[in-house]
Amino acid sequence: MRSKSTMSVLVVAGLSLSLLSVEGCRMRSRSNAKNEGGETQAQIAPSDAPADPKAAAAPLVDADGGSSDFAEKEEIRRTYALKPGQTVDVHGINGRVRVETADISTAEVLIVRSAKKKEDLQFHQMNIEHGEKGLTIRTESDRKSIFSALGSLPEGRQRVLLRLPKKIDFETNGINGDVEIVGELNGRAEIRGVTGSVKTGRISGETDITGINGSVDVTFAPLTGKSIEMRGVNGNIEMRFEGAVNADIRGRGVNGQIQADLPNVEKPDGEERPGRTRLRIGTGGTSIELTGINGNVRLVKAGAAPAATASK
Repeated sequence: MRSKSTMSVLVVAGLSLSLLSVEGCRMRSRSNAKNEGGETQAQIAPSDAPADPKAAAAPLVDADGGSSDFAEKEEIRRTYALKPGQTVDVHGINGRVRVETADISTAEVLIVRSAKKKEDLQFHQMNIEHGEKGLTIRTESDRKSIFSALGSLPEGRQRVLLRLPKKIDFETNGINGDVEIVGELNGRAEIRGVTGSVKTGRISGETDITGINGSVDVTFAPLTGKSIEMRGVNGNIEMRFEGAVNADIRGRGVNGQIQADLPNVEKPDGEERPGRTRLRIGTGGTSIELTGINGNVRLVKAGAAPAATASK
């Protein structure tokens, strides 16, 4: 019996050492995985196009200043060709995402990674994929062994700054920071899973803003019938409209007021129900769905003062 017990202990010990050896090799391999610019990375597609001449004269600048960054930092810069209608998907970012749009044909990418210690930059590496569907930017998940799973990974932060063509679709998910779009977006905007505020410039495509733990401030180009959905927002919402507004608004589970400071607003007869609100603006048409909102919703003309100052 003792012999069998001893053998079992040896087997377990051997297995443990093997796993530790594999984990150590993996960590050393990751630590050494750097490109010619010294960037620690998991999988980053190389640039495949020079910056658009309209953007090359003014490359992206890290205007944020890095006030939220840790001490050790590295930058990743890339430029990719994008076609109209392709998708740019940003997800799994522990930090702010800022997008500028312009009448250009390339995507300019600047990512700032930071950690408390230089060796911690080997964790939370970036993954950038560029293909037929468009561009995907995400933080690589760190696979842990049975032993490292008992501890916690060093914290890392990322900030993503993008300059994109106007005629693309833009998606986010799992962003632990503010999301801001400056300029015009002609394609679909699908902004989900944001722990922070959302603010956009002029959006003219379908809009889906879901799972936001913060305020939302969105400006819409003149409505053309493309749907607008806002769901699961824990904060106040400002919706700003250019041009004539003809829309049907349906509110469900809104823990706040829906205030439409627009002309020709009416409540259809017989449509009022507990926990639900319906409004028609102008002749109706564009569908605006508001579901599970924990805050006030204000619909105004573009250029109106923010809610906090509008009454002054």
